[in-house]
Amino acid sequence: MSVDTTPQFAMADAVYFARELYGLTAAASTLPSERDQNFALETTAGEKCVLKIAKSDEDRSVLELQNAALRHAARRAPHLALPRLMPATSGEEMVTIRDAHGESYFMRLFTWLDGEIFVHALPHDDALLASLGAVLAEVDWALQGFAHPAMHRELHWDLRRADLALAHLSLLTREQRPIVRQFMQAWASVEWKALRHSLIHGDANDYNVLVRNGRVVGLLDFGDMVYSAVVCDLAIALSYALPDQPDPLDASVPIIRAYHARFALTPSEIAVLYPLMTARLCMSLCYAAYNAQMKSGDAYQLVTAGPAWNLLQYLVAIPKDTIHNLFHGATKKI
Repeated sequence: MSVDTTPQFAMADAVYFARELYGLTAAASTLPSERDQNFALETTAGEKCVLKIAKSDEDRSVLELQNAALRHAARRAPHLALPRLMPATSGEEMVTIRDAHGESYFMRLFTWLDGEIFVHALPHDDALLASLGAVLAEVDWALQGFAHPAMHRELHWDLRRADLALAHLSLLTREQRPIVRQFMQAWASVEWKALRHSLIHGDANDYNVLVRNGRVVGLLDFGDMVYSAVVCDLAIALSYALPDQPDPLDASVPIIRAYHARFALTPSEIAVLYPLMTARLCMSLCYAAYNAQMKSGDAYQLVTAGPAWNLLQYLVAIPKDTIHNLFHGATKKI
């Protein structure tokens, strides 16, 4: 998680790369990201696209995995709004660039997807929440049967490795630490072998979910794709969609119901949905604390910390059986 490998290119550099490598005359603006660097480009013709520059230590095979998985999902679910790769003038899907110090980085260009991101697409009513569950199920369904050697990578955001976040427990407050430990004990009891595994999106946070006309239509940023338990995608989406809801538990029902209607959850998956959701909240809290320390000038690093902590405080007072019964009931109300 070292920040030393994070790209630090200027907007003028993005303009240069667009012109020299993609034949585009465009203006550039920055887009937020945890670890890579993204630029929005707008050409003189009014067309928009996204320039993505990976960390200098990013494995090329991981980026090839993302590219191949996006093509696979687009073929199986062409109605979904998903980023499409735009080749360079050389025909390459991925090009190598260098900074002023000679460090090399992989760069890709993607189509721009019009719409709002979930966090700004208010109100978060039942129809919007249900569309989130449905689209997430469509993506998980579309990725079934896909295989790539790089998908079996080690990723600290993989919920199977949630305990790695506890390395940063000391950065949390005295009030936060025991609550995080309590929820992570439930995560430790998850029987992973009982769950279906596949390549998953891995990061359906409220900045990566695309909305048009009050309905979720697709997902953005496939940078956290990893082979893991399929139900993790739903748990992750819940952890980001629920914190700002007046009644978070009620809001979970349309998401789970719609997901289950499109891509039915197994009994084992339903049973672990809650501990996986709360583990993701704990991860967000721990990694936000770490990233904020390492990138003190970047406010984006703390964007998830407050909502995650608020939801954990809300949930800790509710009996686990109450929540498990609610989640289970949501799959029966089809």
